[in-house]
Amino acid sequence: MVENDNLEKFIPVRTNDIVSALCNEGVLSEERQQNFKRFAELVQAIYHFRFHDTLKKALDAYHAFNPDADTLKLFGPGEDFSLRFNTMVEALEEMLSAANYKELSLEELNEIMTKAAPRGLNVKVNQEKYDKILIYRRGKKSVAKTPDAAAWWNRFSKKKKEPETEDMLQRLLILIKLKSEEDMEAFYDYYVETAGETGKEKERRLVTEAVRGGRKSPPAEKGSGIPTIFLKVFKNVPVSTLETLFPDVTIGMTLMDKGLILLPLIGGFFSVVNKVIPALLVIGTVAAALIMGRTINWADFKDKLFPILTAFSVVGMIVFKVFAKYKNTKEKHQAKLMKTLYFHNLDNNAGVFDFLVHEAEEEECKEMILAYYFLLAGKNRDGLPFTLEELDDRIEEWMSGKYGISMDFEVKDAVRKLEEKGILEEKDGRYSVPLIGRSLEALDKMWDDFFPYSNEAAKGS
Repeated sequence: MVENDNLEKFIPVRTNDIVSALCNEGVLSEERQQNFKRFAELVQAIYHFRFHDTLKKALDAYHAFNPDADTLKLFGPGEDFSLRFNTMVEALEEMLSAANYKELSLEELNEIMTKAAPRGLNVKVNQEKYDKILIYRRGKKSVAKTPDAAAWWNRFSKKKKEPETEDMLQRLLILIKLKSEEDMEAFYDYYVETAGETGKEKERRLVTEAVRGGRKSPPAEKGSGIPTIFLKVFKNVPVSTLETLFPDVTIGMTLMDKGLILLPLIGGFFSVVNKVIPALLVIGTVAAALIMGRTINWADFKDKLFPILTAFSVVGMIVFKVFAKYKNTKEKHQAKLMKTLYFHNLDNNAGVFDFLVHEAEEEECKEMILAYYFLLAGKNRDGLPFTLEELDDRIEEWMSGKYGISMDFEVKDAVRKLEEKGILEEKDGRYSVPLIGRSLEALDKMWDDFFPYSNEAAKGS
């Protein structure tokens, strides 16, 4: 039972599908299969009820910060918004932990964005505008990077190279808490401005901001004193696009890095000037002669003038083609971006809590049901009840054989759930569960005790 940080704890199979698969193992009789399904239904009902309280607490606390709220925000003059925020985060983290999400620290995020940034720039989230940033992920896989069709080496290279790969985060949750004085509309405007950039535009902006030492932000407008909190959940996010999910990032460069960028630009500028000045002198001489009414000896200029005019015509055509291609590329990029955001954005703001609570319920139920079944119907090779390590290995082996899934099953958490509900027996480090009938009685009593008002009324009378 060795924990592996490279494996996910997430179980990518629905609860009902797991129950059906376990019943089809042929170990339980028909009657016991029906009782096992009833057991699973009771487990799902109990967790649904318990997480309803967590959901209610999260939504109540978040209402003050919700930018999408269409109901009145009624608060007293001494309202403690920091307490509300802490209550909301506590409920959020309870759901995330149950749903098997992992926190992604800002340091890890900045490192990922820096690796994906052009020319080795140091990219990091600008925390000056944010009071708090939380990032959580679940599931990670390696996917092929889409090649840059506009790159000349891809157009002319005849060799078929092995496709580059990058990590894709299958679920990504972001919480951004703006400072209370930060203007929400300005936040949105800058996001729209930068999110619609093409790859080249993004690269130019990052390099420019790095050279001049950052982006000059407009002065923040005085807010209401109540911070805005954005919650976003995305699916299948390539790490190379993480920077676009944060409207404000800073770019750091050393003086040597700036010099390596500026010196070629300065050299190129003087090279262009050396070619343009002679052409401008010729054109200027002709123009001055025409204005002053002097006779022009075209024989002296034809060898110089016509090649220059031809060159300017060619340059004009190239500029027009480049502009047309740029506009077309940008429109395609923006259409692709909108399509990506439309299909990859799973939920926003208050809806994130509803999304998460369902995932939390599912994960809790799957873990408990798997542990219960194998303690009920399984034994080790010696015919003895399982130890924790043996139970962990048996469930992971079954998931791999049944679905081809390699995962790190949270056996300690699953056993804890059984113990809390009074349906776990332990002797000499070996674990077992009561028969299904007794287990159903224990869960039914727990359900009845959620609302003990009838019993209290009977005592009072």
